Amino acid sequence: MENRKQAILRAVVKEFTTSAMPVGSQALQSRYFVNLSSATIRSELAELADLGYLAQPHTSAGRVPTDSGYRYFVDFLMDLEAVPENVGLFIREELRQAPADVQGMVEKVAMTLAAVTQNASVASAPHGTQARVKHVDLVSLEPTEVLLILLLEGNLLRQQVLPVAEQATQPELSKLAARLNATLGGKASDEVRRHYEDAELGLDKELLGRIVAALDQYEKGSESLVVHDGVRNLLRQPEFAESSRLQQVLEVLEETRYLTVLLRELIGDSDLQIVIGSENASSQLQGCAVVLTSYGPSNRLKGVLGVIGPTRMAYSQTVARLQAVARGASDRMAELGV
Repeated sequence: MENRKQAILRAVVKEFTTSAMPVGSQALQSRYFVNLSSATIRSELAELADLGYLAQPHTSAGRVPTDSGYRYFVDFLMDLEAVPENVGLFIREELRQAPADVQGMVEKVAMTLAAVTQNASVASAPHGTQARVKHVDLVSLEPTEVLLILLLEGNLLRQQVLPVAEQATQPELSKLAARLNATLGGKASDEVRRHYEDAELGLDKELLGRIVAALDQYEKGSESLVVHDGVRNLLRQPEFAESSRLQQVLEVLEETRYLTVLLRELIGDSDLQIVIGSENASSQLQGCAVVLTSYGPSNRLKGVLGVIGPTRMAYSQTVARLQAVARGASDRMAELGV
């Protein structure tokens, strides 16, 4: 695309993002192109429309970007906006308050992202998040029934009544719990599994197996953990003035299992993915832009963090703030060992 057409397309995207009103040649001339005539600008707008980058809602209106226009802008014309110091401070302060458990952390990350982008946010837990044992208690209920009380890092409590093959008194169970705490305290699920595999047959191995099963169940739940926040922000956008448009987005956000799969498919192996309007495979999101990145405490443990809003999105601002939240969340999770 010629430089002048690029400059005009960039200006139309900027104006329309701010005003939500079709952009005319006079507005462009007065604000951006004082050295060009209105006739020249109109001619360029018409050519950009013929190329599919702009559309004209009706004959006497100005132009608005199409999905192709936004795509060209994002791919070739977008410069990331610097994150203001006060916004960066807000991100750091909010994430510093994030709890040490996975669900609490993901919820805080989603809330922070929605606040700084003024759109809806989605966040999935890092895939493969490992549970860590903090403390084990064993309580005798019946000669062959034991209450397992398993406290995980992040103060997540799991309790389960277990039938056991061997009878055990409370003093015996208390000694066994002390041995387990000395061995397993602070250990991740893969280390607990190794202890189970190396243990000799008996009550110790039986209870270790139950602890491994509880950790596995927790981790499987973490893999499907997706939260969202900021739907209220969409209500401020004229694109969602019709309740049916908002309802379509809500249907996607509320279907956790589908959303989990969708986020992973969209992000793929990339660190940043921007899906605009008709590019969305989900029909409910074809009036939206979805901006996604990955985050997590390590290359092995990655979740998906994203923003959903109208295609008339401030992409350069949104991407910069999304990446800032992702970096902050990754650092905080590594610090807490989540």
